[in-house]
Amino acid sequence: MDKINKWQKEIEEITSEVEDLLYSKYHAEELEKIIKANNFVKQHIGSFWNHYKLNYTFFIISKIWHQIDKNSDSLSLINLLKDLLNNHKLITKKWWVSQGDFLSTEEFEDKFGEGEYLDPAIISEDIKNLEEAANEIKQFRHKNIGHKDNTGMFPSSISNTKVQEAMNQIETLVKKYQLLLTQSGYDSLTPVADDWQIAFTKPWIIVNER
Repeated sequence: MDKINKWQKEIEEITSEVEDLLYSKYHAEELEKIIKANNFVKQHIGSFWNHYKLNYTFFIISKIWHQIDKNSDSLSLINLLKDLLNNHKLITKKWWVSQGDFLSTEEFEDKFGEGEYLDPAIISEDIKNLEEAANEIKQFRHKNIGHKDNTGMFPSSISNTKVQEAMNQIETLVKKYQLLLTQSGYDSLTPVADDWQIAFTKPWIIVNER
């Protein structure tokens, strides 16, 4: 049980990290909508928006990288999955069903394997899918983070599709292993938004006209 308790704490910390990642993504997308909807803003926000997108790209890359970091000291999703793989027999169908009246053997068998234990083949497949989805992120991080091109700027060319695929895969797996370890069902890991957009409905810089 000590091992399971450890996994439960780890998945909660990982979930919090991924929620922050997805909330940042939501903010960037909503801010872009605000900019595109205002012609005056579009005409005058160029340098700020380029700098913002550049920093956002590296923030997202760093957040994704953290979940695929195999360093033994790293609390990452991939390390959690590898630990589960090496100790899969600690998660039994009997234990999982006993964690709540709403849980069933059928659901365990559907999601985590038909045997009496967590199926290691399922974990192995999840690890493979995570590594494949984040492969371009890994390469970009190794080649570009901390380096500048000959213009003095950080390179930011990376496929947005690949970034999205990596985030989607991470979110899918975190939700899956939340269900396994804490029996928590998540529809989405993007936190409920507050009303931060209201700040953009009022002018906050007063220009003195002569």
